[in-house]
Amino acid sequence: MSERVLNLPNIITLLRIAAVPVVGWLILHERWEAACWLFLAAAVSDGIDGLLARGLDQLTQLGAALDTVADKALGVVTLVMLTQAGAIPLWVTLAILLRDSIIVLGALSYRGLAGHLEIHPTWLGKTHMFAEFALLTLVLAGLAGVLDLAAWLQPLFLTVFAIAVVSGVQYVWIWSAKARRVRAAG
Repeated sequence: MSERVLNLPNIITLLRIAAVPVVGWLILHERWEAACWLFLAAAVSDGIDGLLARGLDQLTQLGAALDTVADKALGVVTLVMLTQAGAIPLWVTLAILLRDSIIVLGALSYRGLAGHLEIHPTWLGKTHMFAEFALLTLVLAGLAGVLDLAAWLQPLFLTVFAIAVVSGVQYVWIWSAKARRVRAAG
């Protein structure tokens, strides 16, 4: 990784982080259309900054860390605010937050055990992030009157819930196996 940290991909990531409180404020004040478009732009910027970082050979450790923070902050703030607004059921939100908490605590425990930590998202983990961000975008679009999703909301909630649970179990399975190997070797 090159380490010129002030580069275009990292600036895009920083802009995504700056968008988080604005999206939260827009949701709080029920400015649904603006919240929808800003959230969508921030979500799309996640793919753009990654493509640029790889394409321009501008991958940095700081950029990787900021990207994770930006994704989690944008997702959690939007999820919690939409749940507080009554647009997403609490059971969906709790499944997503519990999944993320278990992954973070498991990673920290593994780092304490092994002394290092390299996280490689699984296909299912990436699917979860896509499904979560798609759900948040669609719920915002529904609130903004851009889409009529009334008939689709319950199946969307159930799908994201299921993906959250299954991907959380997958991470527990993978990291438990890694921890057993480290203990056996150590």
